Amino acid sequence: DLPPIEDGAPDAPRLFVAAAGMSPGWRRASLLMSTDGGARWEPIGGTAAPATMGTALSVLGEAAPELFDLGGAVEIMLLNAAMTIGDADDPALLGGANLALLGDELIQFGQAEPLGGARWRLSRLLRGRRATESAIATHRAGERFVLIEPSTLARLSPPLAAMGGAVRLMASGVGDLATPAEDAIPAMAGGLRPLAPVRLRATPMADGGFMIGWTRRSRAGWTWSDGGDAPIGEAREAYRLTLQGAGGGGRSVETGPPPR
Repeated sequence: DLPPIEDGAPDAPRLFVAAAGMSPGWRRASLLMSTDGGARWEPIGGTAAPATMGTALSVLGEAAPELFDLGGAVEIMLLNAAMTIGDADDPALLGGANLALLGDELIQFGQAEPLGGARWRLSRLLRGRRATESAIATHRAGERFVLIEPSTLARLSPPLAAMGGAVRLMASGVGDLATPAEDAIPAMAGGLRPLAPVRLRATPMADGGFMIGWTRRSRAGWTWSDGGDAPIGEAREAYRLTLQGAGGGGRSVETGPPPR
């Protein structure tokens, strides 16, 4: 359940399925979906081309999402030694290259160093991509790694009523073991949720109050273009600002778009 990973804001819930096998000969699997806890299963087609995926062998530390993370690195183990990943220079990274899901954080990596077998060390990182900065501090050993490539992602459109619950998926490939692979995915409509603003700031005023401001982000545009504002990307622009007092009290204020 990813935030928008392509240009444009999705207008319906989407889930992405990446699949691969432990051997290079694995190709595809048939997919079934259940939105009622497994009581009923609906065939929904098949997986896409095999994805480059595996697990983390080390724990990626915290870093700021605004700058290159030059001190951080993570070791990963891909599913089989035939899978490969490559480097990307800075212009390619800024253009979206080497986007990967590590745990729940979307990262980009500029350097991919082979360590032998199916082990790789990823460094020169961009962190918290596509508004996933809240996952920067949640990493652990053994978490998932998936290289995000459009050709290897099967796109699903679960019913809107399933959002907020769990969608169960089952995959069965030719030559797989007797028991199909199965998992439950929390479906929180990540691609539909507006993005939290950034650059929150409070400027003291002469009367003792504060002028509070922020910079919006948009699901409809990820590129910071010079001379232009980010598109709204939503039917309307509104914000909820929560003011928390030092003693624990607080209040919330809803506001519309800022004056132009």
